[in-house]
Amino acid sequence: MRKNILRTVIICLLPLMLFSCMKQRKAESVVKDFLNENLTESNYSVSFSKIDSTAYVNVNTINIMKEVAKRNKAFKKNINYGINKRKGKLVYTKAMIYIGKDTLKQTFYLDNDITNVVGFKEN
Repeated sequence: MRKNILRTVIICLLPLMLFSCMKQRKAESVVKDFLNENLTESNYSVSFSKIDSTAYVNVNTINIMKEVAKRNKAFKKNINYGINKRKGKLVYTKAMIYIGKDTLKQTFYLDNDITNVVGFKEN
C-alpha cells in the first residue's frame, strides 16, 4: 500500500520538477542571449539564482530601470529589450556576471512567457 502511494506521489511530482527545470534553463538561455547582444565585453561568465515571479514590478518601474541602465558602462548604449506582451507577473532571476576581476550583480526581468528580457537592474 505504501509503495503504491509513494509511486503515485513520485509520478505526480516528476512532471512538475521537469517543467520547473525547463523554465529555469529557458530563462538562463534568454538572459545569456541578452548579455551576448548587449554587454560591451564578450569574455564573461555568469551564474544564476533560481527563477521566481513578481507582480510588484510595473511598466513605470521597468522604464526607470531602462533609464538607469543607459548609464551602466558594462552595457552598450542602445540596449535591445524585448516586449512584454501580457500584463501581470514577470519572471526574474538574479545573475552574477564575472568579467575579468569584476563581478556584476544584476536582476533580470523577463516576460511571463520567458522569451524576452524586459528590464534589468543592478543589485
